[in-house]
Amino acid sequence: MNATETSSPSSAWTHWYQRALPAYWIFLFFTTHLPNLRLGGPVRWSDKLMHIGAFAVLAFLFWRFAETVRRPLSGRFIWIAFLWLMAYAAFDEYTQRFAGRGLELADFLCDLVGIGLVLIALEWRRRRLPAARHDSPLDSTPHES
Repeated sequence: MNATETSSPSSAWTHWYQRALPAYWIFLFFTTHLPNLRLGGPVRWSDKLMHIGAFAVLAFLFWRFAETVRRPLSGRFIWIAFLWLMAYAAFDEYTQRFAGRGLELADFLCDLVGIGLVLIALEWRRRRLPAARHDSPLDSTPHES
């Protein structure tokens, strides 16, 4: 095996994100379409927190996946990502009614909160820490010393 064929930690992360996004997206779709799923818990807003958390993870994986495909991301990527993920959140909420679950505007809004918070944080990081692109485990190009 030569130097170009060795598996570096950065290429392992790249492949992980490329596999994690589709797997998580499929998992998210199927779990949100289970009929009569009831999330119980001591917190009254646990369902809304689950929506925020689930779509925050989706937004994070979407961003990281995009970084593995196209580096560096443009400044308008945050808007592209938000529109795609918002469209999916609307589709997801709408299609739940066919699985015996309700269509709730509050759930959709919580999805948008999760998406928005993560995208804003990642965009802030992209603008604030341009050197992080080179030190990130996603950088698969070898550095010359």
